[in-house]
Amino acid sequence: MTEQVTLQDIFSRQTDAGAVHSLVKSAISELGTSVLVQVQAVHGNGATITGKVDVQPMVHQQDGQGKPLPHGVIYGVPYLRVQGGASALIIDPIVGDIGYIVIAGRDMQNVVQTRQPASPASFRMHSMSDCVYVGGFLNDAPTQYVMMNGDGMRIVSPNPVTINAKSVQVNCDVAVQGKITASGDVVAGSISLQNHTHSGVQTGSGSTGKPQ
Repeated sequence: MTEQVTLQDIFSRQTDAGAVHSLVKSAISELGTSVLVQVQAVHGNGATITGKVDVQPMVHQQDGQGKPLPHGVIYGVPYLRVQGGASALIIDPIVGDIGYIVIAGRDMQNVVQTRQPASPASFRMHSMSDCVYVGGFLNDAPTQYVMMNGDGMRIVSPNPVTINAKSVQVNCDVAVQGKITASGDVVAGSISLQNHTHSGVQTGSGSTGKPQ
């Protein structure tokens, strides 16, 4: 009866094919892939140049016996900001956030430092030292958010909301639950709240006319 030999049998034996397989497998293990990480520190945030984070890979390495070996912290990783020109949506990471790092094929430190096209800083390839952080995975439920779906759009915040703009135009009916405070005049049609007058004023118990 002819012995059936599988690829696993060939690769596990001391053969040329097995040796090649081991080399290929070793080379593949050196390639940088997307890695799940947790933010340990944030450097620079708010309305400034996009900052960087220090991150800790969350999936451990293993030795030959399967013993877990935690990765070290990766420092100074640029993080993603949704931005086009001078317009941006700023939601900076905070410590404890979970996200991914995307690892570059070559040493990108010269580009990170100058923000200009440049040659690789070294012959390093597929290293965790050359990565960017993309956040927003496996995190807690938000308490402050903008939600958009088929039912419309909601803006929810437990804190004050500030709008700094040259002007705001609202093209819809507005319903307000709560008081409205204005530091300047309020004009309805052509009638000023601060400077309007009343017609038909008489002394005694009579009522005034409408503002004019």
